[in-house]
Amino acid sequence: MSRYLESLFQMMGHYENVPSRTEEWREIEDEFALNLPLDFKKFIEGYAPVELNNRLRFKHPSTERRNLLCWMRETVEAFQECEWEEITAPSLDPKHLSFGNGGLVPLASTNGGEYLFLLARPGDAAPLLVVHVGDDDDFYEYDMSFAEWLYRYLADEEMAGPNSSLGWAGPIQVHKLPT
Repeated sequence: MSRYLESLFQMMGHYENVPSRTEEWREIEDEFALNLPLDFKKFIEGYAPVELNNRLRFKHPSTERRNLLCWMRETVEAFQECEWEEITAPSLDPKHLSFGNGGLVPLASTNGGEYLFLLARPGDAAPLLVVHVGDDDDFYEYDMSFAEWLYRYLADEEMAGPNSSLGWAGPIQVHKLPT
């Protein structure tokens, strides 16, 4: 287990939830032609479906009501319908921006209009995390593991674009969502 994943679990406290079956993860990974990060899977299996700090929401692949794969499909479809003219993220080209298989794959969202995406990179390179901020209508890149991004997000660092700190560094509010 990575240092950030251990720190994240310590920060949030222990919580057991619905375990996922291998075939559910495989279905997601096959549909989007990528391997989801192990730290993402471990977090989801330990906590999701969950809302953190009354803002950041995660779904689970084994639940019916808040199903991760269904939400991912809906989010991909919604983003594919958008037209992108200007994007400041250096790894993204607005002319070739895609979502889903071979493009940005959604992992989580906030009630403030931000979306966390995963972008697979060629070869053995680790995937890139990309946050879409609805208010800016732009994307911001984070070249780090999922666990590091989430740990730093919950520590109130600017992890959703510039000036994104919300000023709520303190105990993490973990709200289990109905399955």
